[in-house]
Amino acid sequence: MNETLTLATPDGDMGIHVVRPDGVGSYPVVVYFHHGPGLDDGSKESMQWIADRGFYVVSHDRYHRFEPWLVVTAEMRKDEEAMKRFGAAFGGTTEAMVDADLVALLDHLATDPAASDGPMGCIGYCIGARSVVMTMAHHGDRFAAGVGMHPSYCTTDQPDSPHLLVPSIDGSLYVAFGSEDKMQSPEANVPFIEAVRAMPDGRGEADILEGANHGFAVPQTAGYHTEAAKTAYAKAFALFDRVR
Repeated sequence: MNETLTLATPDGDMGIHVVRPDGVGSYPVVVYFHHGPGLDDGSKESMQWIADRGFYVVSHDRYHRFEPWLVVTAEMRKDEEAMKRFGAAFGGTTEAMVDADLVALLDHLATDPAASDGPMGCIGYCIGARSVVMTMAHHGDRFAAGVGMHPSYCTTDQPDSPHLLVPSIDGSLYVAFGSEDKMQSPEANVPFIEAVRAMPDGRGEADILEGANHGFAVPQTAGYHTEAAKTAYAKAFALFDRVR
C-alpha cells in the first residue's frame, strides 16, 4: 500500500509518504529520511524494497517549510532561479526543524494501527544520514537501529558535528560510503567512520564499498551502483530484522 498524507505541524502542513504491506496488520516502522534532492521516484522505489520486507516505511517532507515535496529534476538543474530556491530550502532546513517534524510524525504514528508501537528503525541517504545519527542519539528510547547510506555532513569542524554524538547512541548503526564518493568522501569522514566502528558490543559497522560514488543506494539516479547497493541493503535489512 502507498499513500501520501498531510499532517498539521506548528510550522505548517507537512506531507508524509507511507509504503507498507497490504492488508490488516501492525508492522514495524522504519522512518525514511530522503536524500538531498528530495523524495524522488528512486527514493520511493527504495522505500518499496524495505516495505517488501514487511515494514511500515514512512518519509516526511524535509523541505515543506519552503515548498511541498520539492524534488530536483533534470529540468530544474538547467534553471538557475529554481536551483537557487532549492539551495535556500536545503541550506535553510536545520536539524532542529527535522527533529520537530519527526516528533509530529511520531505523534501521528501513535494513532495509526498499522504502525507497530515497538522499536523502530530509521534509514537516511546523503543529508538524511545526518538526520539518522541525530535521531538515534536524541530518540534512543524509540529507535533501536539506524542506517546511513552515502552520508553527508556527518564529520564537520563544528561543535554539533554528528560524529561526536555516536558514542551516546545505544542502538545499532550501519553506515556505508562509496569509495569514489566525490561529494563526501570516506577520507573526509574518518572521525565518523572510526566512531561508528568503535561502538561497543559490535553495534556499529561502517563499510567503504569499492567503485561506488555518492548516491549509490538510490535507484533511477546517475550514481546508483548495483553491487554496492546490494551489499548495503543486505546489511540494512539484517539490522532491521533484528529489532522487529
